[in-house]
Amino acid sequence: MQLRKHQREFKEVIDGIIAGSSIRKIVVSATPGSGKSLLPLLAGRLIAAGKADKIAWICPRSSLQDQGERNFMNRQQREITETNLTIRSSTNDVDPCRNTDGWISTFQALGVDYDRTVLMEFNQRRYILVVDENHHAEAEDGAWMKAIAPLCHRAAYVVFMSGTMSRGDKKKVAFIPYSEIEEGIFAPCFEDSEDTAFIEYSRTDAISDKSIIPLSFVLSDGHAEWEKHSKKKESKISTTTPMARDALFTALRTGFAEELLEAAVAHWKGYKNEHPSSRLLVVAANIKVTKDYTKFLQAKGISAVIATSDDDKAALKAIRAFKSGEIDVLTTCQVCYEGLDCPSISHIACLTNIRSEEWIIQMCGRAVRIDPLAGPYETQRGFVFAPADRMFCELAAKIEADQCAAYAVKNPANGNGRPTGENGSLFGDQSATRITPLSSRMIAEQQKLLQAALFAEQTVSEQEGDVLGQIESHIRRYAFNNRFNPKRLNSEVYQFFMKARRDMTLKELKGCLDHVKRVYPISYIRGTGRARVPTKAEPFPCDWL
Repeated sequence: MQLRKHQREFKEVIDGIIAGSSIRKIVVSATPGSGKSLLPLLAGRLIAAGKADKIAWICPRSSLQDQGERNFMNRQQREITETNLTIRSSTNDVDPCRNTDGWISTFQALGVDYDRTVLMEFNQRRYILVVDENHHAEAEDGAWMKAIAPLCHRAAYVVFMSGTMSRGDKKKVAFIPYSEIEEGIFAPCFEDSEDTAFIEYSRTDAISDKSIIPLSFVLSDGHAEWEKHSKKKESKISTTTPMARDALFTALRTGFAEELLEAAVAHWKGYKNEHPSSRLLVVAANIKVTKDYTKFLQAKGISAVIATSDDDKAALKAIRAFKSGEIDVLTTCQVCYEGLDCPSISHIACLTNIRSEEWIIQMCGRAVRIDPLAGPYETQRGFVFAPADRMFCELAAKIEADQCAAYAVKNPANGNGRPTGENGSLFGDQSATRITPLSSRMIAEQQKLLQAALFAEQTVSEQEGDVLGQIESHIRRYAFNNRFNPKRLNSEVYQFFMKARRDMTLKELKGCLDHVKRVYPISYIRGTGRARVPTKAEPFPCDWL
């Protein structure tokens, strides 16, 4: 594994800071799927160099919070970045690091940090602040900008990174300088300054580097009928008239959506025969239809789970099952279109009428990651099934133009930038390297081993939760056996440690578990002739503190 262009440039900036440069802020605009998640680990080199004490990573949602925590435990990423740091998930905790090198939280959590616990933490240590997908923060009176701004002021170093340095509502992105290109029209200004370094990594760069795979679009037109103001109307989805929005809305809530989903599933199944690790992401318009699509897929014998924004814990569990390979299809709305790191996603069924350039680019970015289990790079491709409405067609054409430009860079002799494959494929005839059934079975077995290894090592937060669960379970079982109220035992444990378990470090929690097992042994039950509760706890070593 080698660093990609933007990662190398980022490392050079970090090394420059270590050598004494005045850079304090780094802004990275990197096309979705190209590997931004490695940058916080590279930034962590500043801790080892004595330039910073801790790292704080702020991301848009809890699913990315879990993903970011796991990135710091990825052995391959640790090796390539030459770091050995760990972080934990935090939600405005006192002492959020808990004997680790940092923490990761969400925009939403910062927005409700009314006690300013995070700011107080920044006042005590030299922090590297990483703001992920910072385009979510609006520059003009944005609530999240107001929550993040004091941290940026206090931080020793700040990293802003996004796959789309623009917003769908066309408002300015917070913390990014703008220049007026025309009267009243502003654009991000990506120019280095004395204390700021800008790094840009386009889709063309990424395709040229072979750091993402190319996309193919299957856009389907349809005919819709609806009633509005007591009048019956009809139109094609592809119309350029004012009826386009209503036509798309109608199509995605009637039979067209089901037909499009069936087409995506059929193509995905065929692709999966050659790439057994392949998975399908279904993006729906709302929670109700997301549930309908899930039932539709399950009725066809397809392993599918749902992840919606109305239940973070359930969504996180579904995403983990999808990423680990337990489930083949993830149906979702409002989440997972941004930042979801699952290289095995080869197909996306876009069944939502949400439309903005930024949103579509982020969603399509879920299917561009290289799958190490899917064979040679040249055999891999992402497929997006979507309605053929005007905006989607225009952005699909733009993405394909970037891919052709990348191909022209790689093959300058082919001056027209057109594919040279006989079948019109960007990288030639992909059927020439088909995987045999035998190879497929071997890859499937390798996939199980790799995925088992991926989730075998728990994150710090998961370890904390596991130990907390063991303590609670032990106390409840002992209380039941001896006819005690668990609250009484929990109070005794608190009095012994003088600290709430939720505020303990992992090392302290393990010591607490040892304590409750020793002081409240399960074998001490009524009728044994032994005291149910020791009258005086014997002293024992506390070297775990």
